[in-house]
Amino acid sequence: MAVVRTSLLPLQTVLFQRLSSDPTVKGLVKGVFDYVPEGTEFPYIRIGEPTVTPIVTKTTHGEEVAVVVHVWSQYRGKAEAYNILNACLGATTAPLKVQGFKLVDQRLDQLQVFDDIDGMTRHGVLRVIFTINN
Repeated sequence: MAVVRTSLLPLQTVLFQRLSSDPTVKGLVKGVFDYVPEGTEFPYIRIGEPTVTPIVTKTTHGEEVAVVVHVWSQYRGKAEAYNILNACLGATTAPLKVQGFKLVDQRLDQLQVFDDIDGMTRHGVLRVIFTINN
């Protein structure tokens, strides 16, 4: 029987590399983070919470991984957050190469921008779903 494992770390690694090296994204944000250090200047991106749903057939083991990318902006209005989300979409349009796994599909699931509770910060949310086989 095949060894079942998760693609979470390799997927996050390649997603981080893609976002942090994309010239358009880099031109719009102060950084891309997994953990945001205290005092980080706006705007920035944080790779957030993944949700994994196993996919098991008679011949394959895989998973559907929904990854949330958060955009944080203190621009007055939502335009900056929209532009950053659009850059993130552009950066992730080409399929990611997840080391040690086979990426079967990646697709946009959800986009949203809303005002944070502090009234000054805009919070953008991009949710992408990756279908990955072992």
